[in-house]
Parts: sequence; structure tokens; C-alpha cells
Amino acid sequence: MELTTQQCNESMSAATNVLLFEEDYLQIKKAIEQLHLLFAGATGINAGNITDEDIYLPNGKAVSSIKAAHCLKELERTRRFIRGINQAINQLLNAMRGQTIHILYAGCGPYATLLTPLTSKFTSAQINFILLDINPDSLDAAKVLYEELGLSEYVIDYVCTDATTYKFPDHIRIDMVISETMLNALRKEPQVAIMNNLILQMYPEAIFIPEEITVEAVLTRWEEEYKYFTIPEYLPKRIKAGLVYCASREFKLPQPVVLQVPASETHKQLSLFTEITVFGKEVLTTYNCSLTLPLAIFKLQNQKEDMTITFEYVMSDKPGFAYTY
Repeated sequence: MELTTQQCNESMSAATNVLLFEEDYLQIKKAIEQLHLLFAGATGINAGNITDEDIYLPNGKAVSSIKAAHCLKELERTRRFIRGINQAINQLLNAMRGQTIHILYAGCGPYATLLTPLTSKFTSAQINFILLDINPDSLDAAKVLYEELGLSEYVIDYVCTDATTYKFPDHIRIDMVISETMLNALRKEPQVAIMNNLILQMYPEAIFIPEEITVEAVLTRWEEEYKYFTIPEYLPKRIKAGLVYCASREFKLPQPVVLQVPASETHKQLSLFTEITVFGKEVLTTYNCSLTLPLAIFKLQNQKEDMTITFEYVMSDKPGFAYTY
């Protein structure tokens, strides 16, 4: 039986409450599945087998509509972002009483995953969106979703363009920008280029989500990492080599970084570790989701002395950290 618009929104509201306030992972999983059924049913885009293609841009890859839909199903990623954005919206509403919060969502995908659930918590007088995506199929799907759910009043505009070159409209004050267009260690996708373009246009009080992204060089040992997954609450022994990059609201492009990698008889794998602060205390740490999986760089062989290694971020159609040693 097909649900009415009211029933759809009640279902979304119940699922969103679980994501915001529940800690039981079984309940969170059910809520994510509930949202996926709702969004896929409205748009016709299902997070199943990937049969469509990515779009390749000068500053990195824009994922296909089906891949973008898959992002919803990463439990910790979705709930942390939605919780952080909910907190950020409340902070802005408290600071700007009586005003509407205007949000730019760059890379919204077919579901506008990180904002759509929050329409059940805030009115269209409190929050409005510009939904932006370079993929016309994703943007068309988002438009269909909002029409099917009766949420069109939340959307100021649907914009099909490259977020690395987009200019804010003159007549709208942008209070928050959301862009989660990245892989672990900031590779392949255009997160850095998007931040470089959009943050420079934001006024000082505006909020960028995620609040901070850090990439560190770390020496690991397989046996230690394995224990993390087999022993409850085990903290693997790792050797930090240093910070490679930190992207935040005070944005600066990555600069070459020279690190001293200590010699170790036990820890031979050098990897890049990513941590994402969505907003406040909502943080994605190592292994929480695909965005924070360690990225193996190389394995040290018979290292007796400290090694000097230089990391440099390459801005190109395949962005990421290159290294020399």
C-alpha cells in the first residue's frame, strides 16, 4: 500500500528521532533502512548495485547517483553528520532569532541525505536550502523527492553546477555550507577545492560542515590493528609521525609538509589517518566509516634510522597527497 505524504513524513520524523537520540545500533540500522525505503521509493534511485557512472571534473571525481545514495547506508557517518548539522542549525537559530537560516548543500546527491531528515525537525520558516550537485540525475532525483514528500517550500533553488567554481547568489545570505565530498585522506574527490572556493565567500559567523578534517601520518602494526576488531575497547598501539594537513573554517590550501618518521622494529606500515569533526562533539574517528579508514602509504623495510618524508597535496583531476622520501 502506498503511503500518503503525511505518512511518509511521519515515518521520516520517527527515523530521524532515532538518528538524533538513540544509541542502540540495531534501532539506528532500522531507521537508516526506513529512510532508504522512503527515499528510494520516491526517487527511483536505489542504493543497490552500481550501474551508473561517476563524473570526472578538473578538481576530482563527482560520484554517480547510486554511489551517492549508498552514503546514506553508512550508519555512523549518517548519524554523526545529521546530529552535528542539527546542533549547528540550533546554534544559528539561537544567534539569529526570528530569521531564516539559509543553507547551501554542495554535493547533495539524490536524497540530500544530510538535510532531508531534518525537515521533520525544523519548519521552512526556520531553514531554507540551495541544493547543488554537478550530476543532473542526482539533482533531478532530489527535486522529485522534495515534491513527493511535499517539502518544496524548503528549497530556494536547485543548482546544477560545479561547486569548485560556484558563486553565492547576491540576494541570499548563506548561513551554513554543507559539503561532504571526500574519501579517506582527502583523495580523488574535490572536498579541498570546494572548501577553497566556498569558504572564502562565507561571512565570519557562517558555519561550514564539516567543521574540521585532519590527516595524520601514523606508523601501524597489523597485529595491533587486528586486536582493535577482536578485543572490545582495545586501543591499538600506534606511532604518530605528525600532522599532514588540517582543513577547517579558517581555510588554507595544503602546503608541503616535512615529517620525521621514527625508526621502529615493530611498526612498519606508514598510513594516513583521517578524523572528521562534523560539529562540536560529533566526530568520526578511525574505522567509524569509509571516510576514516586508514590509507596505507608504504611499508618500511629494514629501517634503522629516522626517515624524512615530504607530503604535498596535488590539486588535479585526481587530487590527493603525494610523497617523497
